[in-house]
Amino acid sequence: MLPPAMTDAAILERWEALRGVRVARAILEEAWGASLVLTGAEGPLAHQRGGVLRAASPVCRTALFTREGFARCDAFYRRAAGAGDPLRCHLGLGALAEPVHGSDGRVLGRVVASGFGEGPETPARPELARALCDLGPPVEPAEATDAVRRLPIVDARMRRPVRALLRAAAAEIAAHEADRRARRGDAPGLWGMVGRSPQMEAVFELLPRLAESDATALVLGESGTGKELVARALHEHGRRSEAPFVAQNCAAMTDELLESTLFGHVRGAFSGAVQRSEGLFGAADGGTLFLDEVGDMSPALQVKLLRVLQDGSYLPVGATSPRRADVRVVAATHKDLTAAVRDGRFRQDLYYRLHVLPVELPPLRDRVGDVRLLVEHFLAEREGGPPRVSDAAWECLERYRWPGNVRELRAEVMRWQLTAGDAPEVGPEHLGAAIREAGGYASLAGNSAALAAARGEATLAEAVESLERAIIERGLERTGGNRTQLARELDISRTTLADRLKRYGLE
Repeated sequence: MLPPAMTDAAILERWEALRGVRVARAILEEAWGASLVLTGAEGPLAHQRGGVLRAASPVCRTALFTREGFARCDAFYRRAAGAGDPLRCHLGLGALAEPVHGSDGRVLGRVVASGFGEGPETPARPELARALCDLGPPVEPAEATDAVRRLPIVDARMRRPVRALLRAAAAEIAAHEADRRARRGDAPGLWGMVGRSPQMEAVFELLPRLAESDATALVLGESGTGKELVARALHEHGRRSEAPFVAQNCAAMTDELLESTLFGHVRGAFSGAVQRSEGLFGAADGGTLFLDEVGDMSPALQVKLLRVLQDGSYLPVGATSPRRADVRVVAATHKDLTAAVRDGRFRQDLYYRLHVLPVELPPLRDRVGDVRLLVEHFLAEREGGPPRVSDAAWECLERYRWPGNVRELRAEVMRWQLTAGDAPEVGPEHLGAAIREAGGYASLAGNSAALAAARGEATLAEAVESLERAIIERGLERTGGNRTQLARELDISRTTLADRLKRYGLE
């Protein structure tokens, strides 16, 4: 599966800007008429505008004009992303590829030269023209013949300089990515935030720029995605890191109490105000104030917040003269502020003050590849408990939707210290019921044979019998013992069901 196009575009922009890549592409196109395509680990990288493939070869350009040709070319580059060379495309044209290795040994992608003939190995030219026409309209026979006539040839003598170009471009990309990773640290993530999914890589790309800035920041994401962690990271890696970091949840208080908490009050401003309070803006002077769930703030308080963002001044409750504070505000919300503005629940001018360069944190269900990294990170943080997670448990963890996001995952890992105890590894039986069910192990609790099968400690026949019995037991409960209905649901005959009931002692 390809990463999201926006992330592809960011990677492609970085790689295509490198001098070695630009030089290699120019030489390949001018000297040999061959194409240079950059792939990720799973397929061709997409431009932000939606384009994926560029072609120098006239045959390739002609093929890409057709829907079938584009689909086949895309499939070829997906295959090339995970394979060595020599390669042949769907038309039989040649290709050479050099891998781009990350500092951890992973293949980040490949630099591919393609779209050329290889002398005698190239399909006969009439056959190639017919293959082009077979891709469908709008390819006409005359157009196909002309494209094949101009097909570039890269024979055995030319492969060495072509490969040298690809190797140089791949080495420069690898060095560039290693330098970026070194600046972020050795962990797969940034500033204590773990992840290597394309979505999180896009976040990690943005945060250093935001940290260097003093502009108001807005962090968007569902509950549990790590919005406060991002806010703290921006503070700790910015110029205000030696000053206070103060956090407040705007949804946790009444309007009156939140106003007093944020802006302070004078003595006697209201019943119980026995002494002056500087408020959180005063407490955060010189530092950062994190306002979580800013989308829940009332219209009246939105006006007061807007004033602070505009000129740094605010009026404490009961005061007659304003105070000033030099504070960087990092706001966060799980709500759709665009819809709130449209519905009149959130001020448009405040929205534009906050929405300068938003950080959008993806839900954990959209970054499944990070689940394993996060679990291993949380396990490394604590002492005791099982050192490993079984394959069956990983399957459950990666299939579960995680409505509570990273916060829920962390709590689940913490539970294992109690549920797994001295077990050598975490199995499905140690997971929460909903997580077990996501992996298809809902009926494993108390079913020792099925658990053993899930851990690879039972034969296939034992596993099948155990799970079959569990399915029938649940079906009997669900249908109230109606065997006809259960047989229909399981798509088996009543005779077969009766045989299973007798075998498992469920009559």
